[in-house]
Amino acid sequence: MRRLKLSTRASKLALAQSNEVAGQLRAIDSGLDIELVHIRTQGDRDTSDFLYKSRSVGVFTSEVEDSLLDGRADIAVHSLKDLPTVPREGLVVGAIPKRQSVADALITRHEVCSIEDLPKAATVGTSSLRRIAQLKRLRPDLNCVALRGNVDTRLSKIAGGLVDAAVMAVAGLARLGLLDRISAILEPTEFVPAPAQGALAVQVRSDDTDVLRLVGRLDDASARLTAEIERTVLASLHGGCSVPLGVFTQTEGPTLTIHAILLSPDGGESLRISETTDAENARQSAETLARRLLSIGGRRILDAIGRDAPMPDDP
Repeated sequence: MRRLKLSTRASKLALAQSNEVAGQLRAIDSGLDIELVHIRTQGDRDTSDFLYKSRSVGVFTSEVEDSLLDGRADIAVHSLKDLPTVPREGLVVGAIPKRQSVADALITRHEVCSIEDLPKAATVGTSSLRRIAQLKRLRPDLNCVALRGNVDTRLSKIAGGLVDAAVMAVAGLARLGLLDRISAILEPTEFVPAPAQGALAVQVRSDDTDVLRLVGRLDDASARLTAEIERTVLASLHGGCSVPLGVFTQTEGPTLTIHAILLSPDGGESLRISETTDAENARQSAETLARRLLSIGGRRILDAIGRDAPMPDDP
């Protein structure tokens, strides 16, 4: 029996994701013995503040990657949206399995089914600057507060009245069997999700050819294409969790439409743009879209929040 060690964060959601991948691997090779290696990350240790205020890179992934590099694990499973766009030396994303829903969801203790219907000055919990800015764009009166911790903790704070509502990823709720807690699914072309939201990354050492060959069988071409398009936009803007950027790739046959929104942190200014392309020209189109965003005011927004934006004519 072949043994593999799979590195993962220890939250319920991370374990659900890792067990999902482990199950897919066992379906390929029933002789696999997969052991989960639990890793506590910086993001797990510090749950007291808005996530975007951290200037660290890879707060949910760096320690997990360390376990791959030092040999404690053979593969690692991440939420792809948490991985920095610049890969760690010696590591590759060996597979992006079939993608779950890309959308965000509204969860609220009130009997409403949209952001517009929330009570005046309602308190909404989220630690994502992207979500805060889009909430403020739609409802400037909303009071957005930091809401960290695992999914169960956040849901309990809603039920207990500490916040009126929260915005979370549909994919995470689905993986935990909590779709019944959703008050409304937010249309991704209107409330634009994070780049690669709903996608998992199976990471492997770049020189481990046997494991790369195995996990490569989990790779989903559509999931990889759309996620990489969205991450190309993010990388072209030198962005991370401190940039209020949403990107979503819509597919219709061979046609791909990239939707993006870049906002000021208070939602007072928003730049929306779309680019239609195909698989062959997808990367170039994503880079073009990013340059267009910069040229119509994105540079000003990024400069205002202390980010270094590339010149509009960067390749």
